Parts: sequence; C-alpha cells; structure tokens
Amino acid sequence: MPDNVVEALREASINKLFSANVFDNSFSTWTPVINSLIPARTSRQVLDLGDHLSDIFRTTRTGGRGQGEVSGGGAAWESLVCWYLNLCLIGRRTVVIKHNRELIPQPVSDAITVNYHNFVSNTESDLIAITFPDRPEYSINKDTINIFDENGASVSLRIGRNNRYNLLAVLNALCHRDFTDLEIHIIQCKTNWNDNAQIPMLWDMIYSATNFRTNVTVGRNGYAIADVARFTYSFVTVPTSRMSGINANSTCVKRVTNMTGGNYWGRPTVNNVANSIKEMLQRNLSTGHSRNHLTTLNGELPNLNTDYSYFRL
Repeated sequence: MPDNVVEALREASINKLFSANVFDNSFSTWTPVINSLIPARTSRQVLDLGDHLSDIFRTTRTGGRGQGEVSGGGAAWESLVCWYLNLCLIGRRTVVIKHNRELIPQPVSDAITVNYHNFVSNTESDLIAITFPDRPEYSINKDTINIFDENGASVSLRIGRNNRYNLLAVLNALCHRDFTDLEIHIIQCKTNWNDNAQIPMLWDMIYSATNFRTNVTVGRNGYAIADVARFTYSFVTVPTSRMSGINANSTCVKRVTNMTGGNYWGRPTVNNVANSIKEMLQRNLSTGHSRNHLTTLNGELPNLNTDYSYFRL
C-alpha cells in the first residue's frame, strides 16, 4: 500500500467506523454475508457489493421504530456505505469520511457551512467524499511532504511523545493550498426513504442556489463550494420502507430525482427510481485516478489481507 497521506486518511476513516460499537458489532454479522458475495475477491465482485448492501444491512435490522433503533440503524447504514465506497476506492485519490471534526480538513468543513445571518448551521452531511488533485504530495511517502500552513509556517509531520503523524494539520495545509482543485461530494444516508426524501432535496437546493434574498450564505473563512473544482450532493437509502410503494411516480422518488449527485440505494438499479450505489463511483467519484475502478481494484485487492487489513475482511 502506498504510504501516502490519502491512504492514511482512508485508514483513519475506516478505523473511526469500527470505533463505534454499533458498526463494530454489526460488522461481525455482516462479514460472512459479504464474504459469500465475494468468494474470489475479484474487482467485479467487490464493485457489485453495491447491489447487495441493503440485504447485508437487513441481516442486523431489529425492525423497531423507536428513536434508539432508528438512530442506531441510521448510524450503521452510514458506516456500511462509507466502508463500501472506501473499499472500492483503494489506490485512488478519493476518500469518504463519516462526518467527524477529527478527520475533515478545515477548509472543506468551512466550505460546506451554511450561514443564516449570524447563525452557523452544519449541513446534514452524513458522509463527505473528497477527491484530491493529482499532485505529488498526495502520492509520495507522507513523511516526505513539505507543506506550509495558511500562515506560511512549516507543518510538523510528527508530533507528541508517541511521534504520531500530524494528519489533520497536513491535510489542512494541503487543502488550503489546493482548494480550487478539490472535489467535495456530500452523501446523505437515510434508512427510510418515505420519511426523509424532502430533507436532501432542500439541502441540495440550498447548495445549488447562487444567491438568496435573505441573509443566507454558504461557506466561511474564505472557503466556499463555489470555488472548488466540483461539488455534488447525493442521497443514499436502504430503503426500509415497503418496496411496493416505491415507483417512478412516488413523491419520495420525485423529490430526489434532480439531486446534483444523484439518488441511490443498496439494491440493483431500477430505471427512473434509483441507481445502485455502485453507480456513484463512476458518476461522482471517478477522477481520483486515470484508470477505472475495476482496474485500480484489480491492482490493490491482492493486498486486502495485508496493507488493507483494516477493512477486516
């Protein structure tokens, strides 16, 4: 595995998922199901896991609709989507992060902040995908990076008594320098489609608007999504609602039809309803390498039990 800053961020992102009990406990149930779907661990089998994420998720669904069950199920679904997308993105310059202040570079966090007069609101960004530009600092050994922060000070690569890598500070400096070359993709994940379709629709409208009559702005501290290379907002659902009530004419479907990043689910694609989540990789997350996902996966999957053992397969 290339010991670069992108793969360091990916590993930190996945390790953060497993630090939560709801995902760690669920994954022990999901693992045999996942392995049964990728017996040869080919790039095609891994990519096609996206067609089965809903079935995988349902193996741990309790069926309850109390606040605790809904919240826990939602967190597990977000984490499963994050895990899957990162697995398909190994060896590429795109990383998916579950919203966490310890991992998201400050310029990215500032850029997606919505301000209502003097009130700062964080978007419902369950997951954030960042595609970094094709520059040497993202592919060389992370301990050889020479980067300066926004105030011109050299960033220390190792800090503390345990000499840990100063990952977030390095990423903050790189994202500041390369901000206009970044791609930012917000991915909102919901288990139930019927109850939640209006939320991503409205957030996508806010991010897509060029101006507001009221005191609403997007971005702060000099960073705004209008200045990055590309920005999208996507919706990903299980869904847990009854499939018989979901079709091309359903209100919940129409609400997310024109999302800038598309609408997806953990099932095979159904035309005019939703795409399989695997299609997001080509539609939104394809520029992190000159080759397609199947090709880069072919090159990296032999290292799944060694360099990428943190995926726990």
